[in-house]
Amino acid sequence: MTLSSDKGRARLFTQGGTSMNDVTFLHTADLHIDLPVRGFKGNERQRATRHDDYRRTFGRIVDLCVERKVDFLFIAGDFLEYATVRRQTVAWVISQLERIAETKVLIAPGNHDPLREDSFYRTLSWPENVHFFAEEWEEKWYPEMNLRIWGRGFTQFEEQVTRYPTVNGRTDERRLMILHGTFPMQEESGPYYPLSETGLTPLEMDYIALGHIHQARDMELNNQRRTKISYPGSPEALNWTEIGERRVILGKMTPEGFTIESIPIESRCYEIDEINLTGCETEEELCERILVQIPPGQGRDSCRRLILEGRRRVDFELSEDWILLQLEEAGFFYVELIDHTIPDYDLEKLAQEEGLTGVFLRRMQERVAEAKEEEQGMLERALYQGLDALLGSEVSKG
Repeated sequence: MTLSSDKGRARLFTQGGTSMNDVTFLHTADLHIDLPVRGFKGNERQRATRHDDYRRTFGRIVDLCVERKVDFLFIAGDFLEYATVRRQTVAWVISQLERIAETKVLIAPGNHDPLREDSFYRTLSWPENVHFFAEEWEEKWYPEMNLRIWGRGFTQFEEQVTRYPTVNGRTDERRLMILHGTFPMQEESGPYYPLSETGLTPLEMDYIALGHIHQARDMELNNQRRTKISYPGSPEALNWTEIGERRVILGKMTPEGFTIESIPIESRCYEIDEINLTGCETEEELCERILVQIPPGQGRDSCRRLILEGRRRVDFELSEDWILLQLEEAGFFYVELIDHTIPDYDLEKLAQEEGLTGVFLRRMQERVAEAKEEEQGMLERALYQGLDALLGSEVSKG
């Protein structure tokens, strides 16, 4: 198995084919519509806007189906958040899918939206072009496209036992598969339908559309068809681990070959920036440094976490509310400040003192020197917080 990174705005794979009608599909997963916004400290207006971002992103996915006239929309699970999705939201989703009546919508429910008897997937009426896969593998045949699609979905919140479909049919047919699961299988995969390379390779699929992993990932199996496996990732970031551009995948099968393309789709990115405070004498200088590093048109409408680094004067106290107000007036949608600066103490001088401060500093410096690299940053911040307390200052809040 070989992995391929998705560094650009488009990533293409090509596979030779026979003379057939074109087939196009859009692949998405992990929308988690109506999941409460997490790790977000904004005000009510910002929260409402962020909540609407997820709906607008799905609306753009439907728009893309219309613009590209795709044959299929694959939703590989965790579509509507089972525990919190509202009936009126589902009614809106249904109205969106009615806009693409000519597109076949195939949904493989996941662990966050299982096809339970009380789910909206079963209790509401869905458009005729929408099909839900259940826990048993189902095979759908489209002779006019020479295309066979296998799919299955979760019916419970956990599914640890993995079964693979039985694959028959002509060897010259096109083969696609859609499901929610964990690939490649690892010890920490958990009860979320772990998938192995040895289980998938013999199936000789052209493309396997997966959901569950929120980071975009493209892989290829070492078999005759060089099976392409993709996680599109969450199309709209759900937390601060999902920074940067989000995507959906557009696939196209033509007589000339098979390509997949990554298309940016997010309403708003999560971004994390480091701002070096060293040399700033005032909060105005800090704000100016931020505005220079993130100029207009460079993502001020994103959700941004600014990590303040470097050294600052011991008597330089940050007024977070004032700084955030200046950034809001400069056009930033949402900003969090994380203070990792260190006060500019004369450590060499303090370490020579005989009192409590000197003893504390020397012991902490020894611990930092002996610690593992990943622990040193935490210990250094603890060192400065201790000095703040001992020296009667409350500067470092990291």
